[in-house]
Amino acid sequence: MAEYPEAEFIVLVRLAELWVNCPRYVHRYEKQQTSRYVPQPGGATPLAEWKRVDQMQDVLSPQDAERARQQGLISEEDWIAKVRAGDPTA
Repeated sequence: MAEYPEAEFIVLVRLAELWVNCPRYVHRYEKQQTSRYVPQPGGATPLAEWKRVDQMQDVLSPQDAERARQQGLISEEDWIAKVRAGDPTA
């Protein structure tokens, strides 16, 4: 757990079988930047913006719900508008 800052649990998956499919529909990509939501040692990870949506509060951990209240709740419509606009904080 010490290797994964802010992790609450780790899931180990063992592959039993693999089907190697034709790669013609697999897009090539280039990493442009690391998401700001990837935990980093020694730094606080920002709260995911969807956790501030008022309708999501009943499914959050008490810690995340408190952080959302401190940052201010937003409507689902406001969050969707940020996503559609390509806002990197969405």
